[in-house]
Amino acid sequence: MNQSPLPIHPTVAPAPATASRSRAAVVGLMLLVATAGLSACVGAFPTPEADAGARAAATAQTQIGVRYVYGASNPGSGFDCSGLTSWAWREAGYSIPRTSSSQYAFTERIAREELRPGDLVFYGYGTVSHVVMYIGDGNIVHAPGSGRYVRVESLDAYWTNALIGYGRVPASARIA
Repeated sequence: MNQSPLPIHPTVAPAPATASRSRAAVVGLMLLVATAGLSACVGAFPTPEADAGARAAATAQTQIGVRYVYGASNPGSGFDCSGLTSWAWREAGYSIPRTSSSQYAFTERIAREELRPGDLVFYGYGTVSHVVMYIGDGNIVHAPGSGRYVRVESLDAYWTNALIGYGRVPASARIA
């Protein structure tokens, strides 16, 4: 029996417009997947500022039990509220202003939900008169006032009726 060969059909390439659209669709899908993967990583790694905030918070906590002294800003003589926060941030490699009202003006406003260790919380009636440092887990460290000592307290239990706002030390405060 004589078999004839099967007809051979040449592979037909898609029309140029179709090929271009297909490549664009594949590239678009790849970019979408890559972007989704990267967006899952945002915030997964601490920023240098977050690390510095954690260092500042840990440093401030080493002063628990040190006396409050108005105008003081070092472990040898004691601390007032803004002296503690400026000293702790300086130890972490950042320079911030000395007084609570200047620290308020200097820091970037953030929402309570954004608080992370090292962020500052400001209090007062009308004007800023007290600053504390957020240390995480709903707690603050501060030098509360005359006759008292540096201590840790719950953010929710401290002077809530005089809360003015929350601030983050900017990256530009890094000491070169």
